[in-house]
Amino acid sequence: MNASLETIRRLEAWHAGKPIERGEVVNVHVSDDEDVLIVAFVRMGGESRPWGVAIGTKADGPTIFTVPEGRNRQLVGDMMVTVARIFLAHFRHPGWSENGPAGYEVDPFRQVWLPGPTHVEMLHHLAAAYARTRWERDDVETLRALGNLCNALFIESQRPGQQTVVSATAALRTCWTFPTAPIRQGHLGHLLGWLNGGRSRRTRLEAARAAEKGSVATVLNPDDERKVLAPLVEKWSEARRDKDDKGMVREARKIDSVLREHLVARWEAVAKTVDQIATDPRPFNEGLLALVAQSATSMYYAWGQRTLREEAGEEPYWPNVFTDNSARTAGAAYQRRVAEDEKARHHLVHGDRELQREELAKGRGVICKITNIGVAGKTWNASFSYPDLPTVKEGDEVVIAGAPDNKLDVVAIDLDTRTLVLSATWTRAKARYGDLGLPPSDPKWRGKSLVLLKSPAYGLSERKANVAGRLFGDDDIVTLLVNPRRRHAAHDEEGSVVELSTAEEARS
Repeated sequence: MNASLETIRRLEAWHAGKPIERGEVVNVHVSDDEDVLIVAFVRMGGESRPWGVAIGTKADGPTIFTVPEGRNRQLVGDMMVTVARIFLAHFRHPGWSENGPAGYEVDPFRQVWLPGPTHVEMLHHLAAAYARTRWERDDVETLRALGNLCNALFIESQRPGQQTVVSATAALRTCWTFPTAPIRQGHLGHLLGWLNGGRSRRTRLEAARAAEKGSVATVLNPDDERKVLAPLVEKWSEARRDKDDKGMVREARKIDSVLREHLVARWEAVAKTVDQIATDPRPFNEGLLALVAQSATSMYYAWGQRTLREEAGEEPYWPNVFTDNSARTAGAAYQRRVAEDEKARHHLVHGDRELQREELAKGRGVICKITNIGVAGKTWNASFSYPDLPTVKEGDEVVIAGAPDNKLDVVAIDLDTRTLVLSATWTRAKARYGDLGLPPSDPKWRGKSLVLLKSPAYGLSERKANVAGRLFGDDDIVTLLVNPRRRHAAHDEEGSVVELSTAEEARS
């Protein structure tokens, strides 16, 4: 996003004394209550595995799970087996769901909502802990399935335009501009305070400041953990050493009571966020339908299809938790992310004039007026008024904002006279676009003001991804870079020992 434009928006929000709507539509998908799984974690400081988990659909409410000692691997594992069953059933794992993931094209779309980025990162921690675990316990397969699901969700969370894994703070920032510093917008309570803290700037600001005194991250406030929980954990550990079962139960209940309060608060903050967006009077962007369909397909091929193979007794390939394994795979993944970003922008921009303003501010289009449509609409002339220096150039393809299938080729552009010569690529009327779907020869185009946006080249980026992931033979430089350059012994035709480099070995 253009930094200057965002600064202006924040100043406008401060002048209004409240968050202002970002655009005329909502650009975040919200599934039905029974399909929205809300998850919040709390972990002991310094540990990567959960100390407690709040999990449940928006319809059913939260179920709280805690352990008295977050450093106890066995206790955490027992807790996560139970949590895993809820997680796996929600995403239709064939071992824990009657439907299975194969009906992703027709079944309701399911999401997981989390309070913020640290909770999304916990998905990666869980994947690292359990996806490849060799722990010898009867229910280890449940933990492995949870690890693989969390890994798929974490990878999906980084794909531009995805709607499966939703960070509540990111969702609110997508829908509203807040009159506060960007660094403070990472706190979910702070954002909700601005939205629901009263009618004046002062009361909203006070509510936001009061809310951000408490943590909504995966860790607790250090003082709360040190002064309240640390003594209880120590007493539980002493009772365990003394084999005092009653003392262990007593202290475990006290620890659960404290953690439960924090977990419920985080879960309910996310539930408020879901309600805030779902009940917004603005319509949802029609482009979200395409993004939801792509998200369902992406999760099926990344996770659902592999679980079906696993249930059938096959051994599917599960992605590594820490690496892409090779430079070629990483390069292909990067190009796919570029393509997904361009594609997501393409689907959303035509349904939101605010996103169109962002594109125009970056020079990726023009506001123009059609002055002539030529003979039979073959060649249009247009004069543009904004921006002063667009990135549109001769040979580019542009589309009419609001009618993504109506494309025009830029035949010529003159920055001095601010004129364009365009060639329409469609011939027939497209009724679904209304006045923007007229055939190019219709005289009603003359005098019409349009927003023309550069057509995203995500198809080219997808082809780059395919090329980057392709093996071109033994001399492929990426293959030679997998292992460091080394020397080894080999024999020539006369039987003498010679030294060959890795590249020479590959050619031989």
